[in-house]
Amino acid sequence: MMNSFFGPVDGVPGLIMAWLLLLMPIVGFLAAIAVILWSACGGERAAEANAPGRRLGRLAEVMEAIERAQQMRPATVASEPVAPAPAVELGYFPYSAEGRRASERLVCAICLEEFQQGQPCSEVPACRHVFHRYCIDVWMKSKATCPLCRRSVVAGLERVSAADDMV
Repeated sequence: MMNSFFGPVDGVPGLIMAWLLLLMPIVGFLAAIAVILWSACGGERAAEANAPGRRLGRLAEVMEAIERAQQMRPATVASEPVAPAPAVELGYFPYSAEGRRASERLVCAICLEEFQQGQPCSEVPACRHVFHRYCIDVWMKSKATCPLCRRSVVAGLERVSAADDMV
């Protein structure tokens, strides 16, 4: 006979049963807390909103909102005139992971999302960096340089001012 929190028990199996009776309510309580926290934080809605395809859609909405806010912002006095970036139209192609190792995942440096099979992508001709088509189109509305290496997309176009170095 051994003693436990529940009184005398018979042998090792009895001791194991006594501990299980003690641990079961604790595990149930912790599981209930986890379910309550999961549902309070959005639960399935949060998991659905963070799906890879949805994140890219939200990013596009945020980028459009920023663009609208910049257009509505009153003009500020600049120390030197800045020439607008020339309109450059980059071609696009559907992304394909063929010929890549499974561990090799490419990411768009603008939105930081992985490229998905068939997504429209654009390549900067000067440096051959690849971005999502929508991401680079929004970037090219205000800059004529590659977001990664800052090489000019248009041949012969140099940086206008030091302000172009800032993202």
